[in-house]
Amino acid sequence: MSTLTNPHPLSGARTSRLAVAGLPLTAIAFLILSVAISLGWSHYKLLWNDELLVLWTDSAPSIGQIIQIQRTGPLSLDPLLYHVLAHFSIHFFGAGAFAIRLPSLLGYLLMEICLFFFVRRIIDERTAVFALAFPAITATLYYSAEGRPYGMMLGFCALAMVSWQSATRRESNRELALITLAPAVALALNTHYYCILILIPLCAAEVFRTFQRRRLDLPVIVSIGAGIAGIVFTLPFTKAAGEFRLHNYDAGLTTPHLIPEAFRFILVDYAGNNRGILHALDIGLVLLIVLIVWGCIRLLCTRPQLLTKAEAVFLTLLASLPIFGYLLSRFVTHTIEPRHLIPALVGVTPLLAFALSPLFCRKKAGNFTLLALFLAVAFAGAIRIHTERASMQKTMSALTLAPEAKARLMANPGQLLYVQDEHRFASASYYVPDAEVRSRLALVYSFDQEMLWGNHNTDALTAMHMRAFTHFNIVRYESVAAQPGEHLFVQVGDSGFDWTNQAFSADHANINPLGSGLGGEVLSVRFIP
Repeated sequence: MSTLTNPHPLSGARTSRLAVAGLPLTAIAFLILSVAISLGWSHYKLLWNDELLVLWTDSAPSIGQIIQIQRTGPLSLDPLLYHVLAHFSIHFFGAGAFAIRLPSLLGYLLMEICLFFFVRRIIDERTAVFALAFPAITATLYYSAEGRPYGMMLGFCALAMVSWQSATRRESNRELALITLAPAVALALNTHYYCILILIPLCAAEVFRTFQRRRLDLPVIVSIGAGIAGIVFTLPFTKAAGEFRLHNYDAGLTTPHLIPEAFRFILVDYAGNNRGILHALDIGLVLLIVLIVWGCIRLLCTRPQLLTKAEAVFLTLLASLPIFGYLLSRFVTHTIEPRHLIPALVGVTPLLAFALSPLFCRKKAGNFTLLALFLAVAFAGAIRIHTERASMQKTMSALTLAPEAKARLMANPGQLLYVQDEHRFASASYYVPDAEVRSRLALVYSFDQEMLWGNHNTDALTAMHMRAFTHFNIVRYESVAAQPGEHLFVQVGDSGFDWTNQAFSADHANINPLGSGLGGEVLSVRFIP
């Protein structure tokens, strides 16, 4: 694609003679490393609840059935595009982790490639290789091995950015860029509902160009408008997804702390609550912002012909996506999670590359830095794979039922093992090695109990939707509590979603622990009539 690979004549870019499709060997080496780490990570990474909801949805026999599920009773609250791609991937590779994660991996690689071409057009090849490689050292690499649409979010947002850049840097021979821009925007909007935030930097940068040029660039505006029109394909699915919004588990909890939390989530593999570490990370974020601002001001002042002001507006607003995400959730959606804002990385990465560009302009220093980055990515990837392998072994070991619990379950042919925690149920129903135990699992739900003890109904809604098209045993808690005799429950007290302990206490049930199982405690429960 010539519009994406030829550097701008003012950029001073130096291109390698050894290149494949415009990518130098160093860039290809980083792409291969990203793929290797992602596949190794995915090999040991167990499917978790959200991915299993995707797998159950997209394993439906036809696209028509998937459309019906997403329109009426979705489990995975995303527009249709990712599910269609995952469905075809399942068709070719079978229903498993690789199939539903493949679209995410391809989307992540697309982002890396787009970052390379975007930065090379402005600076030079070594700086562009850094931009391609940097995401792999961040926490977002996780989403290249995740069966959710976030890897595709990154890819399509980056494609929209580089297509817009290519279209706006030319007055002629830009048909391919314009043709690419419209579907890139439309595909982004149909990948995830929060991709609507990409319109803020895109439209603001184009408005800036219009005032700067004192005239409209109609082909670019038409292309952007055509892409925005693609949002109509999300409309049939918004009502069903919106059902979860009113009493979502994170509804009403949005605070300004979301902004630094989102940046930490994007850049750093840390999920703890240690205040000292959090303060250190926040200081690091502030220093990173200072470095980026200083570097970009320096670039605009010393080489203003390289980075256009419209591109600076685009990147700055895109990197500020957590701010807009907070405002959107605060005043409109009332629910958001940091992972919904990871396209900010697409803006942060070029800005950081520009700030470090003086380093890469020196051949020895630049090559040494890229080598150090390659080793750092490989080392961090090895740690991630090793950690995931240990976590997988621990999780699989915890799924085993204690002997007394299993004996009590098997003593009665009609006995079910009730699990209220949806995440634990999903994992157990897929990974418990004993087929007989898996067949006895039952998911318990209750709108009233979940609202009473958790102030949300997310799990109950999901359970109701699962009943419509899955083969699992799914029953109301109230129905179980009304039956005499012994009932076996798995209680996961530290999950944050398990309300059975409070419900048992309120119902004055007799409880007898039987041992561990499925990552929790197996209880014999008798309800008092």
